[in-house]
Amino acid sequence: MLLPAEIETRTSVPALRAMVAKRLLGEYDLSQKEAAEVMGVTQAAISNYLRGTRGSAFTIGNDSRIDTLIQEVAEMMVERRAPSSIISKFSQACTLIRTERMLCDIHKQLEPSIDVESCHVCDSENENQNLPIRLKLN
Repeated sequence: MLLPAEIETRTSVPALRAMVAKRLLGEYDLSQKEAAEVMGVTQAAISNYLRGTRGSAFTIGNDSRIDTLIQEVAEMMVERRAPSSIISKFSQACTLIRTERMLCDIHKQLEPSIDVESCHVCDSENENQNLPIRLKLN
């Protein structure tokens, strides 16, 4: 049984990171090394995002809402904003992908036994979005 978070980690997170990397290099003229530094990844990861060897397993398409969020993430990174605000914006893109059921087809491919038509786990996230959840790490 695959959880939506597992699918997200394998597909949409790398795809979103690839989008950010391409923006940083294309619109902000950062080098691969500089983009890696602001994204907190290696230069090799940036190279893989640009070549499509990482982050290409999932295609987001032309969703203007995600494009806007990614633009904001890239801008915030260039401006060296607080990591928590960047993470929050990136998480908004992830939530949008889940709640718009963009992962359902991939979930079905990875786990053929799941009935994605009757599954509404990701749809209901908005109902629980404002519940305060705090994890304490030791």
